[in-house]
Amino acid sequence: MQRCRVTLLLTVGLLALSTAGFLGRDTIYQNYAGDVWETPFFSLVFAGLHDGILPWSDVDAEQDVLWESTAGRNPRPAEEYAVVQPETEEASERVLETEGTESAQPETEETCPSTERCFVDVDESWFDDALFIGDSRTVGLRDYGGLDNAVFYATVGLNIYDLWTQEFCETDGKKCTLEEALSARRFGKIYLQVGINEMGRGTLDGFIEEFASAVAHIRELQPDAILYVQGIMCVAKEKSDTDPIFNNQAIRERNARLAELADGSRIFYIDMNEAVCDGEGNLRQELTFDDLHLYASKYDIWVDYLLTKGVGQKG
Repeated sequence: MQRCRVTLLLTVGLLALSTAGFLGRDTIYQNYAGDVWETPFFSLVFAGLHDGILPWSDVDAEQDVLWESTAGRNPRPAEEYAVVQPETEEASERVLETEGTESAQPETEETCPSTERCFVDVDESWFDDALFIGDSRTVGLRDYGGLDNAVFYATVGLNIYDLWTQEFCETDGKKCTLEEALSARRFGKIYLQVGINEMGRGTLDGFIEEFASAVAHIRELQPDAILYVQGIMCVAKEKSDTDPIFNNQAIRERNARLAELADGSRIFYIDMNEAVCDGEGNLRQELTFDDLHLYASKYDIWVDYLLTKGVGQKG
């Protein structure tokens, strides 16, 4: 009799989880969904729980949605959307000191005036000694951007306040902190993008102070690397217009302050919003499934933008 009760409870629980997974397959669990035989509905709930997504979660209220699904799986078929080519603009010039490493001087047909350094077009070999540090948006770049030779220290929910305490990096098959990872290996370029998870937390000045401290410490650990401070990617218009925390006015205020961290020497500010936003500064709706993150098929836009931001020097 006791065994029958246990079996009944397990069956009811499994049916409840399967129902929750089925109902959420196109919303909160869309990044986990796949073939129903390989990924039954109840397993979607367990995958979501692992990343802090509860069956009653509102996907629009999540601060950071998991992109770490099975590699290569798009949230929706890519053919449903036309590929949007990135907008281009003339490369901006920044005067740099002559110090540097060979990795900071790519072979390219683009040249800079006199002995100045500036942004130039590069190919994907530019990223062979590159490191990307970031939150779930960078996780998406890792999984869908095709930058296979770059190193990624990225995890869902990462923020500037936990940057040095969380063990989200991996070296020699072991999890470690960012400081341990940066002490173990040299990089030619480092791309840092965090900031969306910090929205609504603390003050603007406090955020910038913490970010500036992180930039300074990265420079201490990797003095020969070019450091890219990447602007926070904006959100779609509907979310920006209705969310008191995750809105583009607040994001632009933070990005303006982040841009001031560039020193014209070894630290550069780049803003991929130039490539993914509309004329009003909103993330283009056709590029995002949740108003916060890019579709897997759209990460090539980010990569194409980065390919216009190599650093070159003439003379």
